[in-house]
Amino acid sequence: MARISRRYVVHAVNASLLATALAVPAGMTVATAEPRGTNRGTAEAVVRSTEPPPSDPGEGPTTTPPTPSPSEPGEPDSPTTSSTAPSNGTSDDATSPTSGETDGQTSEPPPEQETEAETDETDEVTTGLAEEREQVPEELAPAVDTLLGIIGALDTPETSPQDREGVIKSAENLSTALAAISDPRTPPELREQLIAIVKQVTSTLEVVAGSGVPDEERSLSILVVKRTTSALDIICDPRTPEELRSRLIALVGETNYALEQGEERGLSGSANARPSRKADTVQSTSMLLGSSADIVHDRRTPPKEREELAEVSWQVSSLLRKITDPQTSRKERSAAEKEMEDRTARMKDQQEESASARKGPKESLGEAAAVCSSAIFESVRDSSLMGGLRKLVPAAWEDEGVKDFWKAEEKSDDQLEVLAQLRNNERSEAPFEVVPLITALAELVPRDKLYGTLGGSSLSCTQTATYLEERFGVTAGSWLTRSGG
Repeated sequence: MARISRRYVVHAVNASLLATALAVPAGMTVATAEPRGTNRGTAEAVVRSTEPPPSDPGEGPTTTPPTPSPSEPGEPDSPTTSSTAPSNGTSDDATSPTSGETDGQTSEPPPEQETEAETDETDEVTTGLAEEREQVPEELAPAVDTLLGIIGALDTPETSPQDREGVIKSAENLSTALAAISDPRTPPELREQLIAIVKQVTSTLEVVAGSGVPDEERSLSILVVKRTTSALDIICDPRTPEELRSRLIALVGETNYALEQGEERGLSGSANARPSRKADTVQSTSMLLGSSADIVHDRRTPPKEREELAEVSWQVSSLLRKITDPQTSRKERSAAEKEMEDRTARMKDQQEESASARKGPKESLGEAAAVCSSAIFESVRDSSLMGGLRKLVPAAWEDEGVKDFWKAEEKSDDQLEVLAQLRNNERSEAPFEVVPLITALAELVPRDKLYGTLGGSSLSCTQTATYLEERFGVTAGSWLTRSGG
């Protein structure tokens, strides 16, 4: 749910340092007051971090040289930015304590504080982007202005909470790249690559968040942007192996290019034009690539599995870009489509292999069910959710109609609080029993689509299924059915 991000803490610390600096007598300096703004603090932490977490959470901290080189092998990490899985379905914080958590108990703000918390987060991100705009090269100023404009356009009752969260998180991810671009220690070649990514992603976000895109398609496209840009913290980490970095740079840029091209072609066609198989392929493959980025970004994914998934996903993203490139000939496109089918099948297998290899502390049933449910809410079309959950929704929701199943929060091991936006744009929450909710959701996302649909959060779903089977003798669809078994 709502939480104080580490980025906010950095911003608060910098403000405190600035106040300290102003209070120091003339002639004295404060050496620690160098970072400026939220994103400047991010850049400093990325460059200076020297203690990556161990691959296995059970191991002690590893020791690395004081100044690791960009090509030095190691465990890439997100030292200052982390995903907010409990609130939006992604996986990175699934095993990390959240703000207010003590002795295993999580203290969350009540539902009426949600809007205020979202406003604070939006203000934090826009403030950081405005500050970073003063630091980045002049050629990126229009992109930052566009990002600020997109965020500003979200301030309407009609905007779904998931779309707002997706855009805000994408902007946060991009701010990591902006901070690295501004840092003089960033290698020139990497700086140019990051500039290209920021321009491409901003352009994609402008298209997919546009008013002409159907609601459900817009939400899924924003989710792809959010998940692909989550890899930027690994890309900007100087400890990331060079080959892995280059694969991820290509994956982010090519996937967003293909998504933008697909949306633009769809919007420019006639209103009566049937959705082409190619458009469906672009959407579904982009979703798969977003899930790959999410699994690679997950700190629980071992280095070997991370690199193998990045390799095959890069191959798929390159073929997807070729297919959507207007300059590609029909013959070349046909060959690329055939090759992409084979590569995509391999990528799906690797997604399951990489996700299943992750290690981490075991979540409680309520925690795992909340993360799993939230991930499905953001990854599955709401029309499908309404159909699958028709027998479970409260009468008030059924009468008004659900516009957006937003997220789930843990109440106990037996019950979750589900938040939704109704069709009158009011927000509502209601208790849902874990067992019927999970078994219904498992029918919407079978095992063979679990990893490609949910990315890193798939682990919480299989963990939930294990609990249901062990405690209640209940089967959650095919989630515990091994491939080929």
